[in-house]
Amino acid sequence: MSRPTIVSALLSLLLPACSTGDEQRPSEGGATTYVAGAEAKASELAQLMREMTSFADSVQHRLEEGRELPPYPAHFKDMLTAEPTPGMVDHRVYDPFAFAYLHQVDSLYRTAPAHRQEVFNAVIAGCAACHGQVCPGPLVRINKLYLR
Repeated sequence: MSRPTIVSALLSLLLPACSTGDEQRPSEGGATTYVAGAEAKASELAQLMREMTSFADSVQHRLEEGRELPPYPAHFKDMLTAEPTPGMVDHRVYDPFAFAYLHQVDSLYRTAPAHRQEVFNAVIAGCAACHGQVCPGPLVRINKLYLR
């Protein structure tokens, strides 16, 4: 298997890592049943996290090249209200991390270019800390985003 094919295969395993792989279906009497192995759809929050990963990847490359940041991602505030994968998010744990992330991204855009690498690494550390508590699947991918 070629290297790009291996990478694609690994990413396809990592991206839905926090999905249960089960589908909710209503049954008789209004109860919800789970159908194991049904094709998993990404939740709103999972989709947003994928956008956040793409954003971080773009910022990483731009900072390495000495370029400006991409446009400010105002829609990331939706992480506070986006529907998560059922059973995956305890808001008592998740919400403080989400607020911290949004604050860190704001700081990245307010920081002088000479200090952005340090702030960017703090953003990534926040992602890793949250995923260490809430959904560990993406940690391998997150840890590759640090600037060295």
